[in-house]
Amino acid sequence: MDLEETLRDLAPRLLRYGLARCGDRALAEEAAQDGLAALARRWRHSGPPDQAGGFAFAVTRRRLFRALARRRLLAPLAALANGHGRHPDPDPERRAVSRADLDRTLAAIRGLPRHEREALLLVAVGELSSDEAAALAGVSRSALKMRVLRARRRLQAALGNGATR
Repeated sequence: MDLEETLRDLAPRLLRYGLARCGDRALAEEAAQDGLAALARRWRHSGPPDQAGGFAFAVTRRRLFRALARRRLLAPLAALANGHGRHPDPDPERRAVSRADLDRTLAAIRGLPRHEREALLLVAVGELSSDEAAALAGVSRSALKMRVLRARRRLQAALGNGATR
Protein backbone atom coordinates (compact mmCIF):
# COMPACT_ATOMS: atom_id res chain seq x y z
CA MET A 1 0.00 0.00 0.00
CA ASP A 2 1.39 3.42 -0.89
CA LEU A 3 1.04 6.66 1.07
CA GLU A 4 -1.86 8.10 -0.95
CA GLU A 5 -3.87 4.89 -0.71
CA THR A 6 -3.18 4.65 3.02
CA LEU A 7 -4.30 8.25 3.58
CA ARG A 8 -7.49 7.68 1.55
CA ASP A 9 -8.27 4.56 3.58
CA LEU A 10 -7.59 6.17 6.97
CA ALA A 11 -9.28 9.56 6.45
CA PRO A 12 -12.92 8.49 6.90
CA ARG A 13 -12.03 6.14 9.75
CA LEU A 14 -10.15 8.85 11.64
CA LEU A 15 -13.02 11.28 11.10
CA ARG A 16 -15.62 8.81 12.42
CA TYR A 17 -13.40 8.10 15.42
CA GLY A 18 -13.00 11.81 16.12
CA LEU A 19 -16.74 12.42 15.84
CA ALA A 20 -17.45 9.59 18.24
CA ARG A 21 -14.91 10.93 20.72
CA CYS A 22 -15.94 14.59 20.72
CA GLY A 23 -19.22 15.04 18.80
CA ASP A 24 -17.84 18.15 17.05
CA ARG A 25 -17.32 17.78 13.30
CA ALA A 26 -14.89 20.70 12.97
CA LEU A 27 -12.73 19.45 15.82
CA ALA A 28 -12.87 15.87 14.53
CA GLU A 29 -11.82 17.01 11.04
CA GLU A 30 -8.95 19.05 12.44
CA ALA A 31 -7.71 16.18 14.60
CA ALA A 32 -8.01 13.68 11.74
CA GLN A 33 -6.13 16.05 9.45
CA ASP A 34 -3.37 16.39 12.05
CA GLY A 35 -3.12 12.60 12.30
CA LEU A 36 -2.91 12.21 8.53
CA ALA A 37 -0.38 15.04 8.17
CA ALA A 38 1.84 13.52 10.87
CA LEU A 39 1.65 10.15 9.12
CA ALA A 40 2.58 11.72 5.77
CA ARG A 41 5.55 13.56 7.33
CA ARG A 42 6.76 10.40 9.05
CA TRP A 43 6.29 8.31 5.89
CA ARG A 44 8.23 10.75 3.72
CA HIS A 45 10.99 11.29 6.27
CA SER A 46 11.57 7.77 7.66
CA GLY A 47 9.46 5.45 5.55
CA PRO A 48 6.13 3.89 6.46
CA PRO A 49 5.64 2.98 10.14
CA ASP A 50 4.98 -0.66 11.01
CA GLN A 51 1.33 0.15 11.67
CA ALA A 52 0.34 3.26 9.76
CA GLY A 53 -3.21 3.17 11.13
CA GLY A 54 -2.03 2.89 14.70
CA PHE A 55 0.35 5.80 14.19
CA ALA A 56 -2.35 8.07 12.72
CA PHE A 57 -4.88 7.08 15.39
CA ALA A 58 -2.38 7.79 18.18
CA VAL A 59 -1.74 11.31 16.85
CA THR A 60 -5.47 11.94 16.36
CA ARG A 61 -6.28 10.65 19.84
CA ARG A 62 -3.66 12.93 21.43
CA ARG A 63 -4.92 15.92 19.45
CA LEU A 64 -8.51 15.28 20.53
CA PHE A 65 -7.51 14.83 24.16
CA ARG A 66 -5.71 18.18 24.20
CA ALA A 67 -8.51 20.00 22.39
CA LEU A 68 -11.21 18.57 24.68
CA ALA A 69 -9.20 19.45 27.78
CA ARG A 70 -8.78 23.00 26.47
CA ARG A 71 -12.51 23.19 25.70
CA ARG A 72 -13.42 22.09 29.26
CA LEU A 73 -11.18 24.78 30.68
CA LEU A 74 -12.67 27.49 28.47
CA ALA A 75 -16.32 26.35 28.62
CA PRO A 76 -17.37 28.78 31.36
CA LEU A 77 -16.01 31.73 29.39
CA ALA A 78 -17.68 30.55 26.19
CA ALA A 79 -21.05 30.26 27.96
CA LEU A 80 -20.76 33.83 29.18
CA ALA A 81 -19.76 35.14 25.77
CA ASN A 82 -22.64 33.31 24.04
CA GLY A 83 -25.38 34.55 26.33
CA HIS A 84 -25.36 31.64 28.81
CA GLY A 85 -25.55 28.87 26.25
CA ARG A 86 -28.48 29.97 24.09
CA HIS A 87 -28.63 28.02 20.85
CA PRO A 88 -29.10 29.91 17.56
CA ASP A 89 -31.78 27.50 16.30
CA PRO A 90 -35.19 29.03 17.16
CA ASP A 91 -37.00 25.66 17.32
CA PRO A 92 -35.76 23.81 20.41
CA GLU A 93 -38.33 21.03 20.02
CA ARG A 94 -37.06 20.14 16.55
CA ARG A 95 -33.48 20.30 17.77
CA ALA A 96 -34.22 18.05 20.73
CA VAL A 97 -36.04 15.43 18.67
CA SER A 98 -33.34 15.24 16.01
CA ARG A 99 -30.50 14.87 18.53
CA ALA A 100 -32.17 12.74 21.22
CA ASP A 101 -30.97 9.31 20.10
CA LEU A 102 -27.50 10.52 19.20
CA ASP A 103 -27.12 12.35 22.51
CA ARG A 104 -28.34 9.31 24.43
CA THR A 105 -25.89 7.03 22.67
CA LEU A 106 -22.97 9.43 23.05
CA ALA A 107 -23.78 9.88 26.73
CA ALA A 108 -23.80 6.11 27.19
CA ILE A 109 -20.43 5.86 25.43
CA ARG A 110 -19.01 8.67 27.57
CA GLY A 111 -20.28 6.81 30.65
CA LEU A 112 -18.15 3.77 29.87
CA PRO A 113 -14.92 3.27 31.77
CA ARG A 114 -12.11 5.04 29.88
CA HIS A 115 -10.25 1.89 28.79
CA GLU A 116 -13.40 0.18 27.57
CA ARG A 117 -14.61 3.31 25.76
CA GLU A 118 -11.26 3.74 23.99
CA ALA A 119 -11.12 0.06 22.96
CA LEU A 120 -14.68 0.20 21.58
CA LEU A 121 -14.05 3.40 19.63
CA LEU A 122 -10.80 2.14 18.13
CA VAL A 123 -12.37 -1.12 16.93
CA ALA A 124 -15.96 -0.16 16.13
CA VAL A 125 -15.58 3.39 14.90
CA GLY A 126 -11.91 3.53 13.91
CA GLU A 127 -12.12 0.12 12.24
CA LEU A 128 -8.72 -0.91 13.53
CA SER A 129 -7.97 -4.61 13.69
CA SER A 130 -7.76 -6.15 17.15
CA ASP A 131 -3.98 -6.35 16.79
CA GLU A 132 -3.65 -2.68 15.77
CA ALA A 133 -5.98 -1.48 18.52
CA ALA A 134 -4.24 -3.64 21.13
CA ALA A 135 -0.84 -2.26 20.13
CA LEU A 136 -2.16 1.29 20.31
CA ALA A 137 -3.77 0.70 23.71
CA GLY A 138 -0.67 -1.06 25.01
CA VAL A 139 -2.47 -4.28 25.94
CA SER A 140 -2.66 -7.85 24.65
CA ARG A 141 -5.11 -8.76 21.92
CA SER A 142 -7.21 -10.81 24.34
CA ALA A 143 -7.33 -7.93 26.87
CA LEU A 144 -8.51 -5.58 24.13
CA LYS A 145 -11.21 -8.02 23.04
CA MET A 146 -12.40 -8.31 26.63
CA ARG A 147 -12.58 -4.51 26.93
CA VAL A 148 -14.64 -4.28 23.74
CA LEU A 149 -16.96 -7.07 24.92
CA ARG A 150 -17.49 -5.36 28.29
CA ALA A 151 -18.09 -2.01 26.62
CA ARG A 152 -20.71 -3.50 24.29
CA ARG A 153 -22.48 -5.20 27.19
CA ARG A 154 -22.51 -1.97 29.23
CA LEU A 155 -23.87 -0.04 26.24
CA GLN A 156 -26.55 -2.62 25.68
CA ALA A 157 -27.60 -2.36 29.31
CA ALA A 158 -27.48 1.46 29.30
CA LEU A 159 -29.47 1.80 26.07
CA GLY A 160 -31.86 -1.03 26.90
CA ASN A 161 -31.75 -2.76 23.53
CA GLY A 162 -29.82 -5.29 21.47
CA ALA A 163 -28.47 -2.79 18.94
CA THR A 164 -24.88 -3.01 20.19
CA ARG A 165 -24.29 -6.64 19.22
